[in-house]
Amino acid sequence: MLAVLAVSDKRDIDTLAAGLLRLGWDVVATEGTQRVLAEAGQKVGHVADLAGAPTLLGGRVKTLTLPVMGGILARETASDLAEMAAYDITRVDLVCCNYYVLPEATEGVGFAGFREKIDVGGPAMLRGAAKNCEHVIPLSDPDDYAPVLDLLDSGAGSPSAIPLTRRLALAEKAFEISAAYDEAVRALFRT
Repeated sequence: MLAVLAVSDKRDIDTLAAGLLRLGWDVVATEGTQRVLAEAGQKVGHVADLAGAPTLLGGRVKTLTLPVMGGILARETASDLAEMAAYDITRVDLVCCNYYVLPEATEGVGFAGFREKIDVGGPAMLRGAAKNCEHVIPLSDPDDYAPVLDLLDSGAGSPSAIPLTRRLALAEKAFEISAAYDEAVRALFRT
């Protein structure tokens, strides 16, 4: 079982990671998230380990790689399993991602500054997890970490402990958050 963590809002991310690790999950994170977890004493892998490539282009490319996105979008079909084996893709079971609050993060930085705050890989991962929510748990809100961990605890850590109704609610929230984020980006281009 593998979780990918990439969050701007670090609230309770250490609790989520600790719970997943306790349940036997493998956890990888992007640089900033990994740094916060290391400061909390938690050893998690780096997303580059999963991606098979270092963070590139000044940090703009971390997760938009075949191994990461393939692991998020994979399903339990014979063709998907064969392609995953052929390309050494590891299945991702949980994506936890949220984004900067753009008006606050970009105040007074001008076009070049706000452009650098626009997240591309995070929305792609979260939208991919939400699209594939039957197979991947999409987490976008720290308020959902404890309830998801409780369900995982009750199911001995198995992702199947999260019922489809809960996954659909998490996916809806992920798309709602992504839509609001896209609207915030659009509004910044108008100013």
